[in-house]
Amino acid sequence: MADIQILGFIRQVKYLQDGCLVFIDEYKSGYKRSNGEVVDEKFLSWRCIFSGYFKNFISKHFGNGMLVQVKGEALPYAIEHDKAIDGYSVMGQTINRASYPKSGARAEMRMVKESEAFMESRDEKPDLDGYNQEDF
Repeated sequence: MADIQILGFIRQVKYLQDGCLVFIDEYKSGYKRSNGEVVDEKFLSWRCIFSGYFKNFISKHFGNGMLVQVKGEALPYAIEHDKAIDGYSVMGQTINRASYPKSGARAEMRMVKESEAFMESRDEKPDLDGYNQEDF
């Protein structure tokens, strides 16, 4: 099957006897192609199935509304009440908290330059002799 990576917000976590379902909502913004055609925005909802050994980990570290990144294997069917139905499901392999992207590359570069300038302006040197003493 095909590998898939999803970046979205957790809508609901449903715990099952032998695993858990994580419903993730993903927003894709619209854009305009070079030929002038407008592509509308999309709102996708994914059903991610995790096996039993993920259940404790997900219950401790994840909750509704969190931004997560899920990597898994896409299935060409959905499972509902132990029966295959039309739709798609993702067999989850990993789930991680995702970080919000910075506002832009220019802001990121400015932060790096400010940090480097601050470190260069400091004339302090570490006191290694003091650090190696017994009472430190």
